[in-house]
Amino acid sequence: MEHLLGARVDSPLSQEHPFAPIVQNRRGRAVGRTVKVVVFNAQGGGNLEGILKCLRQSPLAGADIVLLCEADWRNRRAGGREFAADLAKALNLSLAFVPQFGERVKTGSPIAFTGNAILCGQPLEDVAAVPIPNRFTHRRLARMIGAPAGMVARARFGAKTLTIGTVHLNSRWNPDGRARQMSEYLAKLPEGQTIIGGDLNTTTLALPNRKSLITAPVRLALQPRRLSDPRRWEGLFSRLEQAGFDLDGANLSGKRTYTFSKLWPAFMRPNLDWIAVRGLKPVRGSARVVAAQPSSLSPRVSDHDFVMCEVRL
Repeated sequence: MEHLLGARVDSPLSQEHPFAPIVQNRRGRAVGRTVKVVVFNAQGGGNLEGILKCLRQSPLAGADIVLLCEADWRNRRAGGREFAADLAKALNLSLAFVPQFGERVKTGSPIAFTGNAILCGQPLEDVAAVPIPNRFTHRRLARMIGAPAGMVARARFGAKTLTIGTVHLNSRWNPDGRARQMSEYLAKLPEGQTIIGGDLNTTTLALPNRKSLITAPVRLALQPRRLSDPRRWEGLFSRLEQAGFDLDGANLSGKRTYTFSKLWPAFMRPNLDWIAVRGLKPVRGSARVVAAQPSSLSPRVSDHDFVMCEVRL
């Protein structure tokens, strides 16, 4: 297995994945009665300053757990930065980063990656990559080496030890494929109190090629509920329920979380990003979707919005 320079493998699970996790722990912060959780697809993290501004403003400010998808590391979209590490340092949070795909190099191991990350107000333990099956890889990723993987870690919040995870499912595959990905991810999580989240790409459709991207808006316009509440069409939600996870209290009802343009009408924006909890209770009314803009006049920092909720310890 190829290892990143300075990386540490904390679980045998990671031995199944081509790249090892990177862990950077910091001193834990004071623990309150609740944990604020934020999920965000950073679209590479090229606008680090804008993302930081969002996370430092209410209601996102003071997040205890930030679950990142599409977090780039030293590649062009991130301006050569180690985006997840720089964000964690600026917020004074511990970091676990799992590369999924690395840019091909003529000799040696890759040094630039895209992957998932967990940022946490407490030190992270038992960090592991969780490989998941895949099909219909995006063209950009097909030019890279690696494989899709979620991730999992543990953190101690006072007397409680929580399992924390994030996963990014395949937008190109169909709902059955995403359900399979979720099943294999959940099967490798430890039991107990758990918080997971990520970009689950719950489009309710398969999008394997350009033709499907053209016909999809027509199908969705004929059945608009697919966009705001995809649970009927995506089997991964039943997999989460069977594993004991609750989504209702952790997610705003009828939310929309993705837009590639401000000009795209709100009723055609899908609901792709989710938080799920097991053995814990979300704080009533805390679930929010927060625009990925530092202000109404600012450009978007990602094509996904922030999703958040608070969970009682």
